[in-house]
Parts: sequence; structure tokens; C-alpha cells
Amino acid sequence: MIAKADAVVIGGGIMGASTAHFLTKLGVGEVALLEKRKICGGSTQYSAAHVRQHYSNEVGIRLAVRGASMFRNAEEELGGSAGFHQIGYMLFAPPEGEQGLRDIIPVQQGFGVETSLLTPDEVMHRWPQLQLDDVALACYEPTSGFADPVQTVESLVRSAQRDGLHVFESCEVLGISTASGRITGVVTGDGEISTGVVVNACGPWGDRIGRMVGVDYPITFSREHEAIFDAAALQGADAFHDYPVISDVPQCFYTRPYLGGRVLVGEGWPKKKEPVDPETYDDGTDEAHLLGMVPKLLNRIPSLAPTLTQPNYGGAFVTGYSGVYDITEDWYPIVGEEEIGGYYSCFGGSGHGFKIGPAIGESLAATIAGQEPLIDISSLSGARFSEGKTFGSVWGPGNRA
Repeated sequence: MIAKADAVVIGGGIMGASTAHFLTKLGVGEVALLEKRKICGGSTQYSAAHVRQHYSNEVGIRLAVRGASMFRNAEEELGGSAGFHQIGYMLFAPPEGEQGLRDIIPVQQGFGVETSLLTPDEVMHRWPQLQLDDVALACYEPTSGFADPVQTVESLVRSAQRDGLHVFESCEVLGISTASGRITGVVTGDGEISTGVVVNACGPWGDRIGRMVGVDYPITFSREHEAIFDAAALQGADAFHDYPVISDVPQCFYTRPYLGGRVLVGEGWPKKKEPVDPETYDDGTDEAHLLGMVPKLLNRIPSLAPTLTQPNYGGAFVTGYSGVYDITEDWYPIVGEEEIGGYYSCFGGSGHGFKIGPAIGESLAATIAGQEPLIDISSLSGARFSEGKTFGSVWGPGNRA
């Protein structure tokens, strides 16, 4: 354990790894990254890792556009491979969401998103296995796709280590020291680090770290489920290799191809929250959640029914898992310096965190270093909740934003 650092980042997921990476690249001095488990051992490892640019607000769009560029050029931008697959992203809107989609697409295009509207007939012409009776309109982003969350975080961290980043795994933070309203140090199970800068990038553990300095965050948690099926075992799944990431707003659902000839499905919002303790929850999934997801997949791709309606899903089920969302009031993350000088928040991703994490880390690191950030992230400050400046979305509550 080092005795002194110019900045200490707590949390080894996408937000913490990105911030530590760019602080190191900017040469702010000695930077330490503390992780109580292992790098990418928390909620980031369970991310669906979708990289899409469909947002309703300027800061979200700008971060997503920058993030997508970083994933596409990961070797240069992130220090190594991110396992990015540019298969595209497509969103389905129900009749009541058609006008919202028509309104937001020109805004996205104005900020550089390569996206376009598609009618249901146009979608089914390209992907004829889809059933779209409840879809009024779609949009499609060819430059989006999905990445590998663990590989991304490891690339960020290992690259920064080569430039001097100090990484401490299995290192639990026990307290944060302050004096005269400013950060003075971090107390860990392995010793104390003297520092004037602390970044709380602890995801679902962020509120616990906040309480160490008297910051109370408006945040809740929910267990989020995904399942993987073997496409080779699914009758009618032969076209999955050509499918983009699909965000199914009418059904609050998403699906995409998964590596190794498999298919991933997941629950979307809005839905009932499933509160859990990130320390003790079961990170698997269960039959109740599968019974909620599979019918939605069958409704959208009826040709899968001969397999998935059989007992035990016809042997196609591979595995299921669940992560934890750290959810803010408006579903946008909390990023920026708090009232305690030198103490910065960087969590509350609410499911957005992976795709915009590198871009947030880049701009937050610049802000901490006293430089002009590439993207103005001041609107993500936690002060927005008390100032009445929360974000809205054309899709209402949830993490589509």
C-alpha cells in the first residue's frame, strides 16, 4: 500500500477504471485504484454491454457518441481491446411512442448520431423472422453494437498500470478522512493513504462510501436478470447472426446475438424494482424470470416456439445471471465534486454506466486535473436533484433515456 497519492479512485468497475485510466494518462501524479474484490468484480461484469447512442438529452447523446467512438477505436482510446462488435442497434416504438421517436431522431442526428427511422415493413424486409404487430416505428444505428465488459475494464486498467497507476485489489475502504471541509485521506484494511482527491466510483456500494463523508444519495437498487440460449439448438434461429441489438420498448425487453452462436435476452424498463443488497444477493436467475422473458422473445420471433415451448426450453437454455442497477431519481448518473472539497461522485449508472463510462471518466479526469473537459458534464452534478434540474426522457422512467 502506498502512503500518499494525488488521487484515489474507489471502485474497479467501468466508471472507476475509466476515471483512473484518464487521470493517469493526464499525468496528475500518483493515482491509486482501490477495489474491495477484484477488478471488474462488481456490477459491471454482469452488464449486457450494449453500446448505443439513443438518448433524449444533450449530455447523454454527447457522452454516448463519444463512448461509441471510443469502443470502435478501443486500442487507441482505451488502451486495449474492448471486444466490440459493431452489429448495430435497433429500437422498436409502440404507437404511443411513435411521435417521441420522430421528435428525438433529428436531435440525435444533430449531435452526430448515425441513425434513421424505419417502418415495420422496412424492418421485416431485412429481418423477415420478426413479428412487429405492436410496433409503430423503429430506428436503427449501424455504428453501435456490444462489447465485452470485463475485457474493456481490464484494458483500461492494464494500460494505465503501464503508465504508473497503482492498483490494489481485495482492498476494502473503511473510512475517508477530512479536515476543514476537504478530503485528506482514505483508510483501508491495508493501511491509510494520504490524498486530497477521492473519486467514489463504487456503483451499488456508492451510497455506503458517501455516508463516510456525510453525503446522502437519492439512490435505489434493483436486481437485473439476463439469460443466454444456444442458438444452434433453437429452431428458426438461423438468422440471429445478422441481428442487431434490439431494444423492444413495447415489451420492455431486449435481445441480441451473443458470442459463440448464442442469444442473450434481458428485462427492460419500466417494471417493478427488485431491491437487493449487492453484498449478499443471488447473482443467478430463476424460472420466474425466464417465464417473463421467453414469451416476449417468442412474440417477437415466433419461429423459436418449437424449441422454447418444450420442457426445459428444449435444451437451449445455457445460463442466467443478474447484476445490480444503482438507480437515481432520473436514471442519469451522479458525477462531479460534492460539497466536500476534493470528493467526487461517479456512479448511479442505472444501466447506462457501461456505454458512457469511458466518456464520463475522460471528462471527469480532465475536470479534476483542472483542464477543459471534452464534454461538459456539469449537468450530471448531484445538486440537480435539489435544484429541480433532473433529466427527462421521451420514453418516461427507465434507462432508455
